[in-house]
Amino acid sequence: MDMANEDARVNLRQALLGIAQALDAVEFESLYHGYNVAYIAYRCATFMGWDEEQAQLAFSIGLMHDCGGTQSSNLLPLFPHCLTGSFSRHCEKGYLLLKECQPLSCFATPILYHHTPWQELKDLPISETDKQLASLTFLANRLDHLHRQNKKDRFGNLSATVKKAICDELVNHADTVFDPNMVQHMTELVDKDDFWFSMKPRYIEEMYFRMEPVPFFSARIDLDGTIAIAEFFAKIVDAKSSFTFQHSLKVAELAQFISKQLGYSPKVQKMLYLSGLVHDIGKLYTPDSVLHKAGKLTSEEYTCIKSHATDTRFILQGIFRSQRILEWASNHHERLDGSGYPLGKMAHELDRPSRIIAVSDVFQALTQSRPYRAGMPLDEVLEIVHSLVENNQLDREIFECLKRHSHECYQLSTGENSEGLDYVEVLTVGRN
Repeated sequence: MDMANEDARVNLRQALLGIAQALDAVEFESLYHGYNVAYIAYRCATFMGWDEEQAQLAFSIGLMHDCGGTQSSNLLPLFPHCLTGSFSRHCEKGYLLLKECQPLSCFATPILYHHTPWQELKDLPISETDKQLASLTFLANRLDHLHRQNKKDRFGNLSATVKKAICDELVNHADTVFDPNMVQHMTELVDKDDFWFSMKPRYIEEMYFRMEPVPFFSARIDLDGTIAIAEFFAKIVDAKSSFTFQHSLKVAELAQFISKQLGYSPKVQKMLYLSGLVHDIGKLYTPDSVLHKAGKLTSEEYTCIKSHATDTRFILQGIFRSQRILEWASNHHERLDGSGYPLGKMAHELDRPSRIIAVSDVFQALTQSRPYRAGMPLDEVLEIVHSLVENNQLDREIFECLKRHSHECYQLSTGENSEGLDYVEVLTVGRN
């Protein structure tokens, strides 16, 4: 398989939007909160005369500022003088996640301090750029919540009275909670109708993709960097399920291991690892009542859960440039005899890497404990997978490779991740 010229890089702008959408799916009480904070921060940054790259970095931080927390930020005190407990921990968690993701590590410090009051932030031993980005994110975050919490007219717009009340709230906390210079500029924006009329998801996306090129978004991200972003993405959406147990990571490791045994190049092995890591990202949009159900699914629930494979395809197609990664990830429920979903592909439509992901997915799901059953012993798992091979659903050659290395594969599938970080739970084999 010639992969020498395969572009396996990530579309960074689209990936950051995907992170914001993932946060919405995990914590849906404040839909488009990341979009709004990004938009507000960018508009204020340009209004203050920031250079274009720094303004776009402010937008990017807004998109993912809550990456470290799953608790609704609506529960935050509106103007805290001291953030403790889970609220400060989500800043710390976001910082740690970003520090581990080299392509996005420049955002770690502003995320760490994005709920730190200005009177404390201004004296911290961090760069002025990080202080400005953190302070602007805090201000934009609070403005979005003020906008959500205040009464709108019947057309969804703010009255002049409400706008003034919002401005008064910001001014009252200038120089203590917020940078006073930013407050001055933000209050001027609040009074402009276009500022609010433009704060619609489709307009924000269009504005984002029309932004002029800047060095941060023009830098080349290699395959290792793309994997780091995918791992970061997966750690965020882990919160979707209370029984994740690193399913996606284990499928990725199994696919990489099996492909190595089958003689694939290091690049293809990494591409398969990446595909395994994101193969069930569509589960973000599966209702919790279906995803977490302990009993047998009804026909309606089964149809609902099948849609995650299609959702995976559409989420990934804007993020990754490689059509192969997209196909390998979204084909994981297809079967050689056409009985799979969502497209009912036949054997001639499924290349060997797609088959590797499918076998890895089934094997890992059967070994993993779920709320409705315990993980199965190796002999029983091999028997079930073998029956699927005999029924012409899974690939025989790949199964034979897995069987030859069954103990290593079982250890990979059930072993603890040395980093101790959870990833996305995805497949529900056993419900197929």
